[in-house]
Amino acid sequence: MSRAVVVDLGGARRCLSSAVLGGGLGTATHWLNLQVVHGYRRRDPAAHLEQEARRRGLDPAAVVGMLTAADVGAIQRRVRPGVVAHATVGIGQPLAAAGRVPRAVPRAGTINLLVVVDAGLCDGALVGAAQTATEAKAQALADAGIRAINHAGAATGTATDALCVAAAPGGEEPFAGPATAVGAAIAGAVHEAVLAGALAWRRAVEIDEASRP
Repeated sequence: MSRAVVVDLGGARRCLSSAVLGGGLGTATHWLNLQVVHGYRRRDPAAHLEQEARRRGLDPAAVVGMLTAADVGAIQRRVRPGVVAHATVGIGQPLAAAGRVPRAVPRAGTINLLVVVDAGLCDGALVGAAQTATEAKAQALADAGIRAINHAGAATGTATDALCVAAAPGGEEPFAGPATAVGAAIAGAVHEAVLAGALAWRRAVEIDEASRP
């Protein structure tokens, strides 16, 4: 069985996600972050994630599933009031979203994020929470000094990043931008988790390069 991180969401939560399995707007009880080999070539990633979910006794219909070549054992978890952020950070292909410099052959690298929110967020607030988390991720990469390979500046992410915001049922909170209490908590937790992961990735790369003849 492949290595993975499974997070129990503590019951059914309303989720907005870009995940391969369970993406879009829906309900989930678990997050599955599956580690795959570099150069992963399967053409049926959703089916693969369904198989791995069943092997762990999970109902695939209630799972948000993501893939990563990053070490899931190095997952970063950060907590702010009412929010928990989980991040696995691989940055082999750091990109600026609107970069214009032609890219070299893609290298492995994915940042997968799960943001668990105690508040009940309406649909618009779920989108706002995803936007806040994405902005905090980009800020963390800039703070870590991660340069884009397709732009003369900081990276904003990789080509294969995935995000899930999992909120409590109810949908009463109308906003989740960084000026709100819940948005500030999301931004803080995501920034801390991604920054820690990015700095650890940089250290690993520097050690690897220093060991080469």
